[in-house]
Amino acid sequence: MFKKVFLLLFFWTCKNPNAELNTTTNYQLSKPSKIWEMPKKLVEISGISILNFPHILSINDEEGKLYDYNLETKDLEETYKFGKDGDYEDLAITEDAIYVLKSNGTIYQIKNFKKKPKVETFKTFLSEKQDAEGLFFDADKNRLLIACKEEVEIDDEDYNVIYEFDLNTNTLEKTPAFTISKEHFKYKDKKHDFAPSGLAIHPKTNTLFVISTVGKLMIEMSLNGEILNKYNLDYSHFIQPEGIFFTPNGDLYISNEGKKDKGNILRFDYINK
Repeated sequence: MFKKVFLLLFFWTCKNPNAELNTTTNYQLSKPSKIWEMPKKLVEISGISILNFPHILSINDEEGKLYDYNLETKDLEETYKFGKDGDYEDLAITEDAIYVLKSNGTIYQIKNFKKKPKVETFKTFLSEKQDAEGLFFDADKNRLLIACKEEVEIDDEDYNVIYEFDLNTNTLEKTPAFTISKEHFKYKDKKHDFAPSGLAIHPKTNTLFVISTVGKLMIEMSLNGEILNKYNLDYSHFIQPEGIFFTPNGDLYISNEGKKDKGNILRFDYINK
C-alpha cells in the first residue's frame, strides 16, 4: 500500500507544475556532512569528477588546466596543462581519457594527461549561444551527456536540453536526449528559472540529477525523461553550484564557484531509506 501511495505522489509531483519543492530526499541538503574550502587557484572551480578517490580532478572556468585535489589531505597536489585559457565548464573521466567541455560546445579529449598530454578537439553544432555547461560520462551507453544553460525552442515552446555525444562515433546527436519543459518550474505562482550547470547519474537509483545555480535548484529525472523530484539548494553553502558527482556508495558531492568567498566542495552522505 505504501509503495502505491509513494508512486502516486511521484506522479502527481511530476505532472503538476505548481507542486512544491520536495523536502524529503536521501540527502540532508541544508547541512553538508563535510565542506572543503578551495585554494586560490580554484576560486572559480567548475567541473569535478573522481580520478582515484580521494583524488578528484577539477577545472576552473578560465584556464586550460586540470587540477588534482586530494580530499583526504586537503591539498592541491598537481596541475596539468592541456590547452590555452578559455571558458571551460565541466569535465568527465573515462577509462582511457579525460573529456573537457568548453562553453561553445567544443569537447577536448585528453589522453596521457600526467606526462605528455595528447589532446584531440571535437567541434559540435553548439555555440556560445547555447552555453554548454554540464558534462557527464554515461558508461552504460558509452556517451557524454551535455547540458546547455540557454533554452532551445521546440515546437514554439522553450526547453532546457541535454544532448548526447556518442563516443563510438565522436559525434553530437542533433535530437536532444532529454528535454526539460519550463512549466516544471512554477512554484506558488512564482516561476523558478532553471539553467543547468552540472549533471550526474546516481549509481544507486539510476536516475539523472541536474543542478542549477539559477533558481538554486536540483532536479531528479528518470532516464526516460520524466521529472521525479525538485530539490531546494537555496542555502548559504551553495554559493554557486557548478559541478556534481556521486561516489559508488551514493554520497553526493557538489562544487561551488566562489564569489567574494572561497570556492568549495560539499559532501552530502547518502541516506538509504
